[in-house]
Amino acid sequence: MFEIIFGITLFLFSITSVLSIFSLHSDNEKYFNLTKILFVISIVLFLTSGIIKFNLTSASEFIRATHTIWGYFYLISSIMMITVLYLYFTRWKNQLKSIMAIAAPFITIIIIISIPFIDSERRFALDLEHSLLPIHILIATIGELFFFFSFVGSILYLMMEWQLRKKSSMKFIYRLPNLETIDNFNRWAISRSFALLTLGLIIGIVLLWVNFSALFLASPKEIIIYSSWIFLLGLLYLRYKKNVNSHKVSQINTILFIIIMGMYLITNIFIKSGFHSYK
Repeated sequence: MFEIIFGITLFLFSITSVLSIFSLHSDNEKYFNLTKILFVISIVLFLTSGIIKFNLTSASEFIRATHTIWGYFYLISSIMMITVLYLYFTRWKNQLKSIMAIAAPFITIIIIISIPFIDSERRFALDLEHSLLPIHILIATIGELFFFFSFVGSILYLMMEWQLRKKSSMKFIYRLPNLETIDNFNRWAISRSFALLTLGLIIGIVLLWVNFSALFLASPKEIIIYSSWIFLLGLLYLRYKKNVNSHKVSQINTILFIIIMGMYLITNIFIKSGFHSYK
């Protein structure tokens, strides 16, 4: 049953990704409305696939599920989907079409990357039963996902600038948010990412001290999350500094996110020993 639902989910996400991109190039709203419907159906099916695979009947079962390597991808993908839905209920609702054109394909890629690990026996090396652990994982993950939305905004900013310089398709330009709106969205995403990641880090430090009487164990994922925090602090400073070129900041934001995402994938997939790893 899991394989069937997961296969249908991946197929629908692929269709949603294509439609989300196509809807940017069409004035017909039916394509974007269909994109939203398929996206919601895909989310429901994806969440259902995890419930079936891990028998998620309680919070403790969910925590155990996220200790598997595929469960990690499942958590990342689920929170990313739910966060995109959350944008529909914020002041950025009108920009959802542009955001979906990048977010939907990205989520689809993450799901495809997770396929080889569906039946993997590799598990999270750290097996703490502390009640703060799921809170730490959840908050830090959401913080990183808002970093993803700043990456989406940066791509949109650079795309919009390029279209304005080229002036080859004014219809396409009018379908994208203006540069000021995109810049405001980027600041909104970065500020929330920094706040959430800071809180997640504080909880993680408390857990380290309680369980290991240490503040830092120098594990790869610790290094990555601290690097993310430093990057976000720098981006937050640049985003709110009035005389800094938004084009340059968007380029830096894009590069830093790709670096951090690459480091996360490498550490989770290839490193099989030490604290925070999947053995």
